[in-house]
Amino acid sequence: MRACNVHLREAAGPNSRFALLFRDYPRADETARGAWGAFKQRLAVSGPDLLDDGQIKAPAAEVLMAAPERWAAETGWSAARAG
Repeated sequence: MRACNVHLREAAGPNSRFALLFRDYPRADETARGAWGAFKQRLAVSGPDLLDDGQIKAPAAEVLMAAPERWAAETGWSAARAG
C-alpha cells in the first residue's frame, strides 16, 4: 500500500484558485511541466515522508507561482472557468 496526500478545498475558498492555477499552468507549459516533474523526482529519490515532502514543496510552489500568475493574466485564465 502506498501513502498519498489528498487535498480538499472549498470551491470558493481562498486556496482553490492557487490549486487550480498550479494544476493548469504546467499542463499548458511544457518547460514548467518538465522542471516541476524533475523537482518531484529528485524529491522522491531523497525519500522524505509525506509530511517532510509537503514541507519541502510548499516554499518551492510559492516561489514558482510568479510564472503561472503571468500566464493567467496573459491568457485570461480564471479559476471560475477552470474548475
